[in-house]
Amino acid sequence: MELPDPEPLATRLRNTLLGYHSIADGQWRVAKRTKDATVWRKPSEEFSGYLYKAQGVVEDVTNRIVDHIRPGPYRLDWDSLMTTMDIMETFEENCCVMRYTTAGQLWNIIAPREFVDFSYTTSYEDGLLTCG
Repeated sequence: MELPDPEPLATRLRNTLLGYHSIADGQWRVAKRTKDATVWRKPSEEFSGYLYKAQGVVEDVTNRIVDHIRPGPYRLDWDSLMTTMDIMETFEENCCVMRYTTAGQLWNIIAPREFVDFSYTTSYEDGLLTCG
């Protein structure tokens, strides 16, 4: 797979992330809350499904935590649904195309599936925004 120039896509994705981040709190509904983190969701206006945002405090180095979220070897350690993952093309440290498969669910009523995602992570204020 060859992307001619990933910069316009990365810029658009960064702007989309910043736009999602600035959605008013009143538009989100709590999906799950624990003592350390909260996850919210809201219906997407761009696709059939939901947008999710999570926020919590973890005492660690930010990049070490994000290394477990973005594509890379740590992701397979904790994401039990992900059975394989290959980084097909890396454009810079925070920008890549990845292919991964997920395990079947509910006694394989939901079959294993394969995805190709553009993953992007960007610095923002005192943290990072990431999406795929």
